This record gives sequence, structure tokens and C-alpha cells, in this order.
Amino acid sequence: MTKFVVGDHVKFAGGQGEITKIEERPNGSQLLHVYTAEGQLRKLPSGLPHIEKIDSIVDRLAAKQINDPIQYDLRERATRLDLAYRYDRFLSLTNNRIEIEPYQVQAAYEILNSYDHRYLVGDEVGLGKTIEAGIVIEELIARERAERVLIVAPAPLAVQWQEEMREKFDRNFVVYDRETVRTHRQSHPNQNVWLQEDRIITSIDFAKQDDMLEALSNLDVPWDVAVFDEAHHLTARRGSDDSIERTQRYRVGEAVADNSDSLLLLTGTPHKGKSDQFYFLVSLLDPYRFSHESQINPESLEDLMIRRLKEDMYEADGTRMFPEKNIEALPVEMTREERKLYDDVTEYIREYYNLAQQEENQAAGFTMVVYQKRLVSSIYAIRKSLENRMRAIQNDAVAEELPDDVQELIPRYSTEPDTLTDAERTKVEEALETVTITLNQTQIDQELDRVKQLWQQAKNIKTDSKARLLREFVDRILKEDPDEKILIFTEYTDTLEYLRDEVFADHDIAQVYGDLNQDRRRQEMQKFEEEANLMLATDAAQEGLNLQFAHIMVNYDLPWNPIRIDQRMGRLHRYGQDRTVEIRNLFFKDTRESEILNLLVEKTNQIESDLGMRSDVLGQVLDDLDLDQTIMSALAEGRPTDEVVADIEATMEERKEALQTVENDFLIRDRFDLTDEDQEILEVIERSQHGEVSEADIETIVRVFFDEFGGSIKGVRPGPAKTGGDVFQLDVPDVLVGGLVENRYPRATFTKDVAIEEEDVEFIALDHPLTQSLIGFCLDSNRVQGQVAVKTTSDNSLAPGILFNYRLGYVSGAGEAVTEKFVPLYVTQEGELVNEPPEFVDTIPPSEISSISGLDRIASKANELHGQTEMAAWDRVESFAEEARAEREREVEIKREHAERYFQEQISEWEERLETYKRRSEEGKDMSAPIGNAERQLENLRRERDEELSHLEEEKHVTPEEPDLVSAAFVVSNSEDA
Repeated sequence: MTKFVVGDHVKFAGGQGEITKIEERPNGSQLLHVYTAEGQLRKLPSGLPHIEKIDSIVDRLAAKQINDPIQYDLRERATRLDLAYRYDRFLSLTNNRIEIEPYQVQAAYEILNSYDHRYLVGDEVGLGKTIEAGIVIEELIARERAERVLIVAPAPLAVQWQEEMREKFDRNFVVYDRETVRTHRQSHPNQNVWLQEDRIITSIDFAKQDDMLEALSNLDVPWDVAVFDEAHHLTARRGSDDSIERTQRYRVGEAVADNSDSLLLLTGTPHKGKSDQFYFLVSLLDPYRFSHESQINPESLEDLMIRRLKEDMYEADGTRMFPEKNIEALPVEMTREERKLYDDVTEYIREYYNLAQQEENQAAGFTMVVYQKRLVSSIYAIRKSLENRMRAIQNDAVAEELPDDVQELIPRYSTEPDTLTDAERTKVEEALETVTITLNQTQIDQELDRVKQLWQQAKNIKTDSKARLLREFVDRILKEDPDEKILIFTEYTDTLEYLRDEVFADHDIAQVYGDLNQDRRRQEMQKFEEEANLMLATDAAQEGLNLQFAHIMVNYDLPWNPIRIDQRMGRLHRYGQDRTVEIRNLFFKDTRESEILNLLVEKTNQIESDLGMRSDVLGQVLDDLDLDQTIMSALAEGRPTDEVVADIEATMEERKEALQTVENDFLIRDRFDLTDEDQEILEVIERSQHGEVSEADIETIVRVFFDEFGGSIKGVRPGPAKTGGDVFQLDVPDVLVGGLVENRYPRATFTKDVAIEEEDVEFIALDHPLTQSLIGFCLDSNRVQGQVAVKTTSDNSLAPGILFNYRLGYVSGAGEAVTEKFVPLYVTQEGELVNEPPEFVDTIPPSEISSISGLDRIASKANELHGQTEMAAWDRVESFAEEARAEREREVEIKREHAERYFQEQISEWEERLETYKRRSEEGKDMSAPIGNAERQLENLRRERDEELSHLEEEKHVTPEEPDLVSAAFVVSNSEDA
């Protein structure tokens, strides 16, 4: 009968594990306490027929049980790859299809090196907050710190997030909407729907619905990472009685923040001048950092917020990363016919808008706003609207009320149009064209006659002066440089079609508008870059357009939503742009709305220059100003343009001062300067891209594995391979097929440059399911017998000896593995530990080891030499953990101070209230209810304080894990292998 000792590894029916305790039985048998690989404790009688000792690596060394060289190399390569990005390198710099910029790496690096990865990322528009969040997610997944990920975004951006994560990081996320959730609930009616997928994207307005919010609030499995895009939509404010007024969106933020380890809030406008709203936003990240908004200042946000403005970002040579913008107006003189049409349509709109206001018919008022916008967009656009109106009246399709589903969208259409999807916006505007103020047949007939007359007027105008000026501008630019690119924005697809089919019919046009799917959008963007001089785009399509290869943009019309003007400019004014961005705004002279908008843009440009900001200023200085209402009221009341502009300018000056105060007193403003301290990030990038793992390493392990286990790799690109990589057909060995691994990849590459060029090619990087499955297979000792090898070296001074390969790591107080790394330790036969193992020449197969002289002697010393390296491994891991422990204690101490101060202030405040209530009670007033409430509040605060401080005390600890010996190799002089 085998005699077991504590520390032996054993295998048994159903698993394997390590013996942690042995109970001797009276009959001479043993009861083994085995800690299994799954983390369970099993008690097994030693006499069971299926239980047997697993020889340790040291046992195998002593017995000269040598494994196949290929399998040894596979195991070692797999271990190195498995641990390559758990320490100080970035997986996402080599594993994606995009060029990541240094400042994006710097943001992710700061977040990942923080204590709890909870940050407000307030970078300006165009800097790529999505990419920064994607890097953080990728790194946490690579380091096995994240499995469950939630991304919450405005509805129009949800699908875009899904596509960006798939295309740029090869991560598949499920978009949760009503249809998806209904399907999940049908298949698993008793399970919380948020548990049925691990990687989810949803819209904030879907998540805030009662059933979804309730499920989020009652989720018993936390999110490893949660991301809120456009996080300024999570608003709570302080009421007049100091109570907190939370929006439903903010409640979503609370539900997720309370139940997520890492949390990223992304917004280009983190502070809109409301200090209480900013305080409540920051409190989602760290509820104990501040007791009141008055405590917030830039220094206190250092480890909680990242915010870079384009103005403050510099390249390694000291030049600015972002060029200037030059904005000029192109005023258009109307013809007599155009002026008459404009005046007549405006009079019709004014009359019906005023009537809608009198009747308090909000929908009819919106209809007139849409008509006014389309009137100054193009003659073609207003003609189409008049035609639709005419048809609706003729077909008896008008109504006083909107359908219920459209009514639900109206509040957001009115105040937050950017939160509507393209389909929702189109649905609203089409429905608005059927709304009437009255169902009185006589009045309807009168309106029909008027609309017919206006439609005929529009139809009779053959030349659109604005279109003619645009054509002249484009012709002049292309005459100077036939290769120039010009991006033309309009708000309406009708206007886009008119420009495409009438104005530029002789040009090859690229076009992007709301109805295009992602594949078609990509094709059109590629066409603009490679072939077409002109791209026509609507606002519905502008998100996700990165067109920095062009530098000239024309606003054919200006959107009344100021944020959209900024977003349009951000398509060209972004990282990678190396020329001054030239922006031209076309507008009709002597029309209130156009002149108001143009003056707004000019004024904003001046404010940006004064404040040293490049974008988002218009949205911030006009926050809460209803531009639609302002313009329509000016039209309805016939107010002079100068008077309206003067009022708006005065408001903007006030907001400018408020914005300056926010900049100085509340917000961080990080400088990114590659000539200065930020240069260290270039070292991180270099280490990640050219460190332990290269594209060649991935290709090598895949090729070796396929050769060993029956796969094939064939080149499929016709002709000579392109420089830097090639495309292959992979037929995957059967042992890996299943789950996310397919049996064949018809077009695959190991080269990032090829993957960026050709989106239909599978990119086999370190985080690809095939690579990850292969690594897992190689690390399974039951499948790959590669624990012990014999290697040769030409360095006779260091041979013979033994190489011991360890995994070293430590765990946090919460019991999670914080980080691990691969450490080879080499010891000579005489017991001398060497810092660097010798260079190896070859690996000897088991069949040839009998010819190696001196192998018996070194094998007999295996236990002794292992003892030496084991102590060295402990020293390494202790030192490794000590650095982390010191940093963690520093960070936890800061958290503890914040928490203690927060609870002390809160408890003192409630204690004072309780004393006041008790005094009033002694004066004879009935204060039983307030006293009871105050006592409950104090009890809750003290309990919450104790729980938080106890949790932080646990988190301070960093415990080294026992060194894990994963493989070993005899090393002999190559002159000795006979």
C-alpha cells in the first residue's frame, strides 16, 4: 500500500489535488484530507483502488523521467504566454485592430495601476474615450480580473459600442433591448436576466425602465467592470430641503456602482456648472470621498479623474498634437423668388406656431420648428415637407394627437434629441407632419390651399442659391488641388439626396446617413479616403466617423442643437490631424435663425480661444438654453435679430465666467507632454509591443501545436506575401474544436498590420479563443506531458545545472490573485544560483539521454537543488509582494481617511439633530418620530462605517502565494551529449 505524506499531489476518480492533512487509522490505513484543484476539501481513504500519487516535477527529475521536447516547449511557451500580461505590459497594444495612441495608453495605465479602477474619464471630444475604456476592459480580462462586463450608453451609441468592441478588440457583447430580454426570460424565467450573459451593452433609457432597474438592483453577482458612456446623463440634484432628487438614470448608476468592482464614467462634459450634480456623479465612484460639493477641488480628484484637453497635449518634439481650427462664414444672398418663398413659408409657420402655443398643442409647435429648420436647410427639403403635409391632409391622415409610442419619445426629442436613435428621430418627425391644430374641415381646407400654394412656389424655384455657392466653393478648392477631400454636413437626408443627385451629379460621391448599416458605412468611408473628393453626411451618421485624413468641412446647414456642431467638427479635428481644420458655415443672410446660429459659432470660437479649450464649449455655455424655443419665439414675435443675439451673447458671457470658475476651482486639467514626464508611457508601449510576446511567438506556438496534434496551416493569399505578414487557412486540431473555437478559419493572420488592412481576416492574437484554448490545453498536465526536459548549452562554465520554471504571484486580502509572473531560476550542479540562465542550443529527446554522461549525478541532487531554488523563489515572491503591499497600504490608507472623515461628519450631523429633537421633546413637543428616525440613521451609519473600515482593513493585506513549479530542465554542455 502506498504511504502518503502531507504535500503529496494525488489523483482520484473525479479529480486531483494536494494532501493537506493525514489521519492515521488503527488498522494502519490513512484518511487523506485533499484540497482539490477546484478549491474543495475532500476526505479520501488511502486504500481506494483509484487513488494514486502524482509524481512531482522534482520526483521526475530524480527519476530522470524525461518528456518529449516538443511537449516541454509547448508547456513552457504556453506558461509564458499565459502570464505575459498579468504584470506590467499591455495585451491590448498587440491584440487589436487599431493603432492606439500614447495618451490613450497613459489614461488606461493610470486607471489600471490604481487601487480599485474607478475613474471619471473627462477627455475632450475626439480623444477616444471609447478606446481608453476598451483598453482597461481588455487588460482586466487578460489579467483574469474581469469576466462580467456591463457597458451602458445612450441608445444611439449602443450598437456602435458593440461594433467597436468587436471590430477593434475582437470582443463579442450582447446588446440588451426589449426583444433580447423577452427571449432570455422565456428561456430562463426564474433567473435574473442580467445574469444570463456576461458581456452586455444596453442603453441607459432601457436600463432605467422599472423591471430592468429592479433586476439590476437585485443582482447578487457583481459586475467586474461597468462603463457608463455620456455619464453626465446620470443626474441627481440637491433639493431645497437638502434632500437628493435622483433621476431614473441616476438610479441606474447607483444600482450598478454599488455592485461593480471597476467603474468608468465617460463624458466630455463632466461639470456643467452645477456643483451638486458633479458631486453626485463623483459619489458614484467613491461615496466616501466627499461629504459635500464644497470639499471638491482639483487636487482631491487626482486619483479619481482623468481629463485632457486638446490644447494641453504635445508630441515628443514639443509640437501640439492637435492643429488649429479656422471657422469662416459663407453668407448666401437669396434671389427674389427665394426671399418670397422664405417670407411666405415663415409667415405660415409663424401663424401656426403661435396658434399651437395658444392651443397648448406641443406637437403642432414641434411640427413648425421642423419646418423652419428644413426651410433654411434647402429648398428641396422644405418642398418635400410641404408635399408630405399636402398628402396627409388630402388623404385625411391628419390628427390632433400623436400616436402613444411617439408621445413617449417627445420629451426626449424636445430636451435630449441626442439620446434618440436615428429610427426614433425619423419616426417622430414623420408623425409630426400629420399633426393638425384643429379638425375643423373649413380650416383644414384653408391650410391645404395655403400649403399647395407654398409647395408650388418651392417647385418653381429651379436654382438654390446656397447650393450654387457650395458648388462654386467646391470647384475652386478642387481646381487648386484635384486630390483635396471635402466633408459636407447637412441635417436632413432629403437635402443630402438633393446635393448628391442635383448639385454634384457629375461627381463620385461618398455618403453616410442614418439608414446605412456598418458594412456600408465602412465602404463609404474607405471610398472617401481612397477615391471620392466629396463626402455627404447627415448628423444621424456623424458619430463614429473618424476622417482626419481630410481637413475641410462645410456645414451646409447648422443644427439648432449646439452639441451637434461640436460633434461635426470633431470628425476632422481629432488625433492624427496634421493640418489646420478649415470649417465653412453656409447660411442665408437676413434670416434670424441662420444669423443667430452663425454668430453663436463665432462667439463660441472666441470663448474657446479665451479659455484654451477646443470643443464642447458651445454645449456648455448654452446648457439649459432652449435654442429651438429662442429662435421660434424670435420668429413668432418678430423680434429683431440684433436684439435676440444681444440677449444670447449676454447669457454666453455669464456662462463663460461660470465655466472659467469650474475650470479653475473644480476640474482637473491634465497636461500630456511626451517631452516631459509622460515619456515613460513610451517605455510601457515599447515593452508591450516588443517584450516577451510577439506576433511571431503566437504563430510559433500555433504552428508547433498544429504539427503535434494534427492541424494544418496553408497560405491562401495569391502571389507574393505582403511585407509584414500573410493570410492562412487554419484547419484546427480536433482536440481544440468546440465552444468558441471553430474547426476551420478560411482566412486568418497572426499579423496586426494585415488585420487592420483586411477586416474580414480572423486575427489570431493572444486573446483569440483559439490561442486561449491552445494555452489551456498545454497547461493541462494530463494532456501535455511536458514537465521535464534535457537541454544543452555551449556555456560550459554554467553546465551542468537545473532550470526550474516558476509561477510567482500574490493575492489580495479579498482572496483574489492580483498578479502573477513567470520566473525561471537556474542553479548549477555545485549549488550556485545564477541570475541569468545560460543560452540553450538544443533539447534532447528521451531516447537519447542514456548517452549523456553525468546525468545520474545531477539527477541525484535534484531535491537538494530544488530546495535552493525554492528558497530563492520565496525571496522573489516576497520582494514582489512587498512592493505591492506598500503601494496598496498607501492607497487603502487614503481610502480609510476619506471614509472616517465622511462618517464622522455624517454621524456628528445626525447626533446634533438627535440632541435638538430630544431638547424639543423635553420642552413637551411630540418628537418621537424624528427621534426614532435619527436613531435609525445613526445606527445605519455606524454599521456602514464598521463594514467599510473592516473591508478596507482586509484589502490592505497582500499575501505571497506558494511558488508554483511548472516545469524543469536538466542543462548539460552540448559537448557531453554524445
